[in-house]
Amino acid sequence: MPKGNPKDEYLDASANQRQFMTMRFAQLTVFLAISGFLVNILFSDSIVLPRYSEVVLKASGLFVALLFWVHQERTMAYWNHFVERAAELEKELEFNQYRTRPTAGLISSFKAMRAFFAIIVLFWITTFFWI
Repeated sequence: MPKGNPKDEYLDASANQRQFMTMRFAQLTVFLAISGFLVNILFSDSIVLPRYSEVVLKASGLFVALLFWVHQERTMAYWNHFVERAAELEKELEFNQYRTRPTAGLISSFKAMRAFFAIIVLFWITTFFWI
């Protein structure tokens, strides 16, 4: 069986990491739209909701936040995988795009997204007690 071409795999890994980065921001847009809709209904002065509807909206907000957080984590894991694979292939190909990328440092986009979702989850949890 013939050995694969490292450059072809490198190009695939690069395309895959771009696709997962795009997906991260697309899913964030969808999440913000859904969350905004739920918050708007829940806090609207012009809409009077029965108590059970408020509970359902709060639970839905919490569920959506947790669901998208898990999705974001999985998307980040795939993105990391493809970047790391491309960096491995660069050794063989003598490329330096991924191997020499800046380190994340103290604050990375991954940590920022985790903090973002943690705050949103805490917000929805607090709505059960204070609103």
